[in-house]
Amino acid sequence: MREQDAIPNFMDANNQMLQQPENFAAPPESLTEALFIERSLTENKFWLRIMKEHALFLGEGFNRNDKNLIQQVDRFYQYFEQQEKRAYQTPNNVTAVRKLNEDTIQLVYGFRNFKRNLLILIINCKVRGFNFPLLVDHIAREAEYFIRTLKKFNKGIMDPIQDAIISENVFWLKIMMEHSRFIGSLFDQSERNLVHTALKFGDDFEVLLNQARDVESMLYRKSPTYPIIGKLNQDSENATVELRNFKKAGLDLIKSCQIKSVINPLLADHVVREAEHFLFMIHVLEERLKVKKAETAIQ
Repeated sequence: MREQDAIPNFMDANNQMLQQPENFAAPPESLTEALFIERSLTENKFWLRIMKEHALFLGEGFNRNDKNLIQQVDRFYQYFEQQEKRAYQTPNNVTAVRKLNEDTIQLVYGFRNFKRNLLILIINCKVRGFNFPLLVDHIAREAEYFIRTLKKFNKGIMDPIQDAIISENVFWLKIMMEHSRFIGSLFDQSERNLVHTALKFGDDFEVLLNQARDVESMLYRKSPTYPIIGKLNQDSENATVELRNFKKAGLDLIKSCQIKSVINPLLADHVVREAEHFLFMIHVLEERLKVKKAETAIQ
């Protein structure tokens, strides 16, 4: 090989433009003891109720001949109800909260496995009923999200704010998109305006989700770029407030029997609470982002 044909050295330590951009990513942030307790108990109280209701909804969707599956989800319902009560009784003590998290992780992991195995059976037409495959995948992803969250808490860390905003938005925007489309499929199709509105929300959230995934590709685990990240959070908040209000209005109409649907009022309330939890998470992230921007401005 001629000298002029030699491959150039792209690992020049003095040339920042040739270094891996991941090298300049912000490190994980530490949780204070007070924040560890507060966030752990908040997530347990919220998600344990959600998991309990997942068990109920799955049971309602099974073929009545699948008695074994119905019995299994009934047991999960009882387990989650007990663990939810424990979450409300757990003292504000690091050791007690860490043990609560550990036990919750084990319980949710078992339910996650059940959901994933059930999904394979449904897709292979070995289980019939009214549990849509995407719905089972949807609730399995929520279980996996819950597990990831508690594992990070028990390690005493949070994702750096940029990565946290990206990952939370990618997760929740997909959840909101699917909620909208599930709702559209559960209204009686004679409720044309409501069906159209629900499906339009689904399309709007799909656009936001794809935009968030683009940001994820560009900036996840890269050097902080706060203006773009703040805009991502704000767009999600605006859209989710509108969807939350639509869900609340639908819940009121379902409770008063003013619309035709096959939506269990508890399911309608369930999806309202999930939208409100996303808004809560957006607020938590916005407060962290304000602090980080202020620290950056001082430096």
